[in-house]
Amino acid sequence: MWLMPPSLSDWLPAGHLAWLIVDVVAELDLSGFYRSLRSDGRGGVSYDPEVMLGVLLYAYCVGERSSRRIEQRLCDDVAFRVIAANQQPDHATLARQSLTPIESELRPYTSRNSDTSQNREV
Repeated sequence: MWLMPPSLSDWLPAGHLAWLIVDVVAELDLSGFYRSLRSDGRGGVSYDPEVMLGVLLYAYCVGERSSRRIEQRLCDDVAFRVIAANQQPDHATLARQSLTPIESELRPYTSRNSDTSQNREV
């Protein structure tokens, strides 16, 4: 019998991709995401942008794109639960928080130079 509930982080090996995602997201400047949160006290409580970004990046890394399947994995998959700090946003929240604004933030880091790809020798 447990005196305290086990830590989810103990169930995930040290070199797991989830830890890399957590570390990378922690290093990003997310001030734009935090500025976009409502501060007038209206509306529901929002999830931390760091958590949402981590969940979506990890989901995309493991090939999971369906918000309903991501929601299910937030309940069943230890890696998802560690990244989400054991929070479970529903599929509608995940869909609204799609990577569209995230992609615009990350575009400078991920865009490819089209001239380079056209100049490759076959």
